[in-house]
Amino acid sequence: MDTQAGAPPNYRVIAALSYLLGVVTGVIFLYVEPYNQDDFVRFHARQSIIFSIAWFAVQIIAGVFIAVMPRPISGLLSFLLSVFNIGTAIFWVVLMYKAYTGERYRIPELADWVESLGF
Repeated sequence: MDTQAGAPPNYRVIAALSYLLGVVTGVIFLYVEPYNQDDFVRFHARQSIIFSIAWFAVQIIAGVFIAVMPRPISGLLSFLLSVFNIGTAIFWVVLMYKAYTGERYRIPELADWVESLGF
């Protein structure tokens, strides 16, 4: 958990905003000048993209399971997906807060996976 205390305050705001619309803002801040030159903003933009894609993938996979399972099991899966979504939304806000405060927080599994892809 690195902190970016020396980063200009506006870069910390931009890093936090990279999580706002997930992939959209992540890609925008990953390629827009001058923010694409800052490692702190690039880190959070890449993490925002991967976090959003992972969240979306879980939604698709769970949706398929909910659609094909019998009614009682699909009801339970729907409830579990709702709990997962609430937890993920809270974690999403925490990621934004950590970026805003200048912390370079890594999501353990996702960050390792991103680095292995060379993204």
